[in-house]
Amino acid sequence: MNTKIIIYSKTGNTLSVAERLSEAINAPIERVEAEDDNPNISHPVLTVTPAVDADHIVFASPVHGFQLAQIMRCYLEGLPDLSGKTVDLFITHAFPFCWMGGHMALRQMKKLVVKKNGKIKKVTCINWSRKREKTINDMIGG
Repeated sequence: MNTKIIIYSKTGNTLSVAERLSEAINAPIERVEAEDDNPNISHPVLTVTPAVDADHIVFASPVHGFQLAQIMRCYLEGLPDLSGKTVDLFITHAFPFCWMGGHMALRQMKKLVVKKNGKIKKVTCINWSRKREKTINDMIGG
């Protein structure tokens, strides 16, 4: 099974986790990009939209304002059908507890992926200020 990691990362935190995962599972990383990465833009114009041309895909994004980042939301909404693909999700956020936006962002991602017929396997909430290393190691190793 071939795997691809598709991320949006504004500050580099999500990218740093994706790079560690990439090394562990030997999968390429592709970034979703927009004309402007201001988190207050409700309808961002995407300039880079990676193809979902792998059997297994990992989608990753930061949390912005207790929600899924608009750029990742816009990207996921525009995806083609994901039938036959398995998907892992992870988010990064600054707050110490997942109920402070992390769970909401993951629910939003799950809903968008399931709507496109993707099969969710693993979801991970990485709290940047609490147990970050353990959570990352668990995600990569498990």
